[in-house]
Amino acid sequence: MTGSSRAGGALPGSDAAIQRRSASFLRKLVLAVAGLVVGLLLAELVLQIASVVARQVVARRDSGVARVGGITVLCVGDSHTFGLPLPEEESYPAQLAVALQTRHTSHEFRVVNLGVPSLNSTFVANRLERQIFQLQPQLVIVWVGINNLWNVVETMRWERPDPWLRVRRALMNLRLFRLVSIAWYGATGHQYDPEARGGWFEGELQPSGRLPKGADVPDPAPGLVRDLERMVDLTRTLDVPILFVTYPMHAQRSISEIIETAGARLDVGVVDSAAAMRRALSDGHLLDALIDQRAGPHPSHLLYGYVVDAMLPLVEDTLAAWHAGVLEAPAAGTPGLR
Repeated sequence: MTGSSRAGGALPGSDAAIQRRSASFLRKLVLAVAGLVVGLLLAELVLQIASVVARQVVARRDSGVARVGGITVLCVGDSHTFGLPLPEEESYPAQLAVALQTRHTSHEFRVVNLGVPSLNSTFVANRLERQIFQLQPQLVIVWVGINNLWNVVETMRWERPDPWLRVRRALMNLRLFRLVSIAWYGATGHQYDPEARGGWFEGELQPSGRLPKGADVPDPAPGLVRDLERMVDLTRTLDVPILFVTYPMHAQRSISEIIETAGARLDVGVVDSAAAMRRALSDGHLLDALIDQRAGPHPSHLLYGYVVDAMLPLVEDTLAAWHAGVLEAPAAGTPGLR
């Protein structure tokens, strides 16, 4: 028995047999991994080619022919986006939706208001990726920054560099990663309710990280600039244009200057709401009619209308530049601009 075993090969439990089984398993594992990698690369190649072809087809369309379809504009920020203390239909996102729909009747516009009172820029920036994957907007408008003077919620974690940020940004250049992310976020549900102004589900508390009484007010510039840069980097990686909005009142001028400077450096369009207020005053409106003091000084329905009028050309130009053929030119005399 011993002789025949030696002549016929190694015993099943011998070291040589174990080594052969291990080698066979390793080869199969390598082939499986190689097949998976090749499959993923082929899928990514197909998606990239399809994306290029689709863009070329759209770019060749007659600029005078509108592309029929829905357009989603995502508005994020603080109470100025939310429209505190006004009813929803008087907020600037609601007025923007009406103006766009009036000027471009062949499209269906969905302007989502995810502004929440008291939010700072870090809170907004931290959630923008999930919101973009869920809603897949054609444009993002950001109006935030004034609450950085007192609300420090979630800011501490961003004072340290994120070692995975570059990896995530690199992966976002892959169409396959984006598709998986869209599917994942869609399956796990919305962090916010996009059908409700502010997006908060019933029972959620407003986020706040108020500074302790007597604490020094932090310099808002570094954090606000960092958050605006993060939002621009994210949106550009995902091929979504972004716009900033400044604050209308003189007391908010320091924050507006930070936003304007960041916009100029990052080549991002900035809506000048202070200019909108000056225009409203020059039209003869009194300051009391432009500022609502019920929840602290905020724009009134009338001033939001002027802000939307100032915003419309920039919104239309941005959509036209980033999404070829997405908007037709509004007809002469179409209402929407003052």
